[in-house]
Amino acid sequence: MRYVAGIDLGTSSTKTVIMDLEGRIAGIGHGSYEIQIPVMSYAEQDPRQWWEAVKRSIGEACANAKLSPSMIEGIGFSGQMHGLVALDENKKPVGPAVIHLDQRSAVELPRIRQLAGDLMTEELLNVPSAGMMISTLYWMKERWPEKYEKIRYVMSPKDYIRFCLCGEIGTECTDAGATLAFSVKQRKWCSALFDRLGIRKDIWPKVYESYEVAGYVSAPVARETGLSERTALVYGAGDSMAALTGNGVIEKGIMACNIGTSSQLAVVADVPVFDRQLRIQTWCHTVAGRWVVQSGTLNGGSTLSWLRDKILKSKKSFGELDREAGSVPAGADGLFFIPYLAGERTPYNDPYARGIYFGLGMKHEQAHLVRATMEGVLFNLRECLDILDEMQVSRERLIASGGAARGATWKHIQADILNMPVYTTNVEEEACQGAAILAAVGIGAYKSVQEACQAIVTMGDEVVEPTAEHVRIYQEKQEMFRELYFKVKDLYPQIR
Repeated sequence: MRYVAGIDLGTSSTKTVIMDLEGRIAGIGHGSYEIQIPVMSYAEQDPRQWWEAVKRSIGEACANAKLSPSMIEGIGFSGQMHGLVALDENKKPVGPAVIHLDQRSAVELPRIRQLAGDLMTEELLNVPSAGMMISTLYWMKERWPEKYEKIRYVMSPKDYIRFCLCGEIGTECTDAGATLAFSVKQRKWCSALFDRLGIRKDIWPKVYESYEVAGYVSAPVARETGLSERTALVYGAGDSMAALTGNGVIEKGIMACNIGTSSQLAVVADVPVFDRQLRIQTWCHTVAGRWVVQSGTLNGGSTLSWLRDKILKSKKSFGELDREAGSVPAGADGLFFIPYLAGERTPYNDPYARGIYFGLGMKHEQAHLVRATMEGVLFNLRECLDILDEMQVSRERLIASGGAARGATWKHIQADILNMPVYTTNVEEEACQGAAILAAVGIGAYKSVQEACQAIVTMGDEVVEPTAEHVRIYQEKQEMFRELYFKVKDLYPQIR
């Protein structure tokens, strides 16, 4: 039996999945870490803690699979997008990683966008936001020059883990695009942007395709982990594109609704179509000649985690909460939730936005709060879907992914608010499987990503259809959801 592995470096934990070349999972391992918030609006993590967590997850996955790490032929990578890992000339971190939830560069955004100008629509196909690498780098240059001058290499989070395994520095098109320093149209670094922002050009890694081999496990790491020095390390992809690949979403017109820590609607296109108003994003896909038009929102399942852990202080599982929410009628008896706990990127690009419960009354119970929170995430995604429709992006089938794909109530809310049948795949760990698929292509087990997906990804039997009465209720509530945001948006910057 031949094995590959996929490592997904998430926002709160890392996961390693070992699978055979037919897609059967042999073992899963985990490792966790915290987000540090030293100052309000900051969000940092220690890359060295990532590495320790990855090693633990590899060991646990191999133990669960009852196989030696040396039997893994290839490893692919998936990871949280947009964040900055900066290394000095000795290839050591110059400080904590600044991750995608970070909002410190919000004050610099007007200047960054002014300088970027026409490049946003001609090359980047996106608008810089707080938490993106180019914005954080500009902030460092302006506010923290002593750290900025020490930078010799920059990379995305999952690229740091691959670097730890093999010592080679590089990236690939999906994460490169997500830095907002990369021409998504031309698939190369945007040198003109560096000139306009005064950002150094010598710190950027070479860019490859997601399925290409970056290197092999180094001898010291092989001794430490039990992996073989012959284990190939494939570049991988940002977590959104890895998850799409893991679900087989690689053909034009297939759309995924992913609700993990954050949430996204993402549809595959065969040309680099983009929103002229730059409300949603266009990224490179793992397949050459494919792009992903995506509403990359900052708030998703994290809102339900926040409600459970910090407000309700409940020990209930998410499955139990999903069932509890199902006991409440569509519309949560008039309770609304604006889900912008971490600010928002799509569709309003408002780093000052915050969460709101609106319409609370004596009749509302815990189940109403849970359901309203879930509905708020989907109302925001519906705003994004309307933009895709304005762009006339083809959407032929909707596949649910992420943790929310496992909840019956979540899926019904998706079907009703998005007004589309919801399909699922027989995939448990989408991002890890996508990374493992890329590894399988990288070691030559399959000729292409398309061939690998056809062989490995299968569809589930259940299809959740929209309920006409619920669709009507949610369409009415959608208008109020939108109006609520615009009623309070000017108050957000005054919050201290």
